[in-house]
Amino acid sequence: MRPHLLGIDEGPFSKGQREPVPLVAALCEGPDLVEAVATSAFPVDGDGATEFLARWLGGLRATAGAQAIALGGITLAGLGLVDVHALADSLAIPVLVVTRRPPDNARLREALLAAGLGERFPIAERSPEAVATDDGLWLAHAGLSHAEALALLHAARGKAKLPEALRIAHLFATALVRGESHGRV
Repeated sequence: MRPHLLGIDEGPFSKGQREPVPLVAALCEGPDLVEAVATSAFPVDGDGATEFLARWLGGLRATAGAQAIALGGITLAGLGLVDVHALADSLAIPVLVVTRRPPDNARLREALLAAGLGERFPIAERSPEAVATDDGLWLAHAGLSHAEALALLHAARGKAKLPEALRIAHLFATALVRGESHGRV
């Protein structure tokens, strides 16, 4: 299986910065073929992350060929929260959330409350449960079964743990901000 996975990641940012954070979408076929790249931007701690992603991704040609969308967490540009089920439903495409650490809703709640954004926490509570994979990642998903999500995750990876589309989106987004890619991916 050579799945078409659309990975989404944001560039690095500073808390409270005024400029929007660059976003990158990278479509890969399997773990070794980049088919498309797109960019956008989203405000730090912005509201309406789910609706924004649905509009942006829904307007991309690359999305039509994607079998799933991969996010590196349910937050976007800080404390913008993505409703994973609503995004999958809106785009009629499954969504995977792949992270290296288990979700920490208590910490997220504290951050939202400290920022005066506590009303967003129900989005996190609606998120699909993240399950540890046998290779140390945490996987949550909407729009497909756990077995299908795991198969897609494994088929979309090269030699890195993360799906290649998500890794490439991270590299590009970081390069847009810092001039070159940086960090562990």
